[in-house]
Amino acid sequence: MTDPASSTRPAAARRDPELGFPSPGEVLHRLRTQRGMSLRQVAAECGLSVSFLAALERGETDIALERLARLARVFGHDVGSFLGFTQGRAAPSVFPFRDQAVIERAPGVTYRVLRAPELGYQVVQGDFAPHSALGEDLQHEGTDLIIVTQGTLVARYNGLDHTLHRGDCVRWSAGHPHTFRNDTDEPARMVAMLFSSLY
Repeated sequence: MTDPASSTRPAAARRDPELGFPSPGEVLHRLRTQRGMSLRQVAAECGLSVSFLAALERGETDIALERLARLARVFGHDVGSFLGFTQGRAAPSVFPFRDQAVIERAPGVTYRVLRAPELGYQVVQGDFAPHSALGEDLQHEGTDLIIVTQGTLVARYNGLDHTLHRGDCVRWSAGHPHTFRNDTDEPARMVAMLFSSLY
């Protein structure tokens, strides 16, 4: 069964720069295509008719704010984030501890990764047992911002050591070789914001 929405986007459904926001029909088409949803599935979830949604995608009709909110909710958005005014939803995003990825980076070194791909960054919590180290240099795209939240770590960047105590923060271009080690008898922890998708 074919989808009532045309696969070709007519001029009316494209972004109008004078309005300052994308056409809701354009956004609908993009999001449902990304998720592999048919118009019938979207209609069932938001309570709007298939014919109305098809006309919206073609740019043949407008949508009232209350209906737009119901449509946005299908894709986990509010009206603002659906139309691109914010990068995330207005409601807070909760990342349960149990759902965060755990990576054993080296003996005694555990990373816990919080992924937020829609925001373009990742947050990594690194736990270093006493006298542990990554054991390898890292190099990747983007910028790193690191803060030590417990103990003392040595951050080796481009061949030079920088000793970081609790509360110290460092930022660098991640394209240069860098690594971490804990030379002390106490555990250490860092939190890093990676402005790239590494893990």
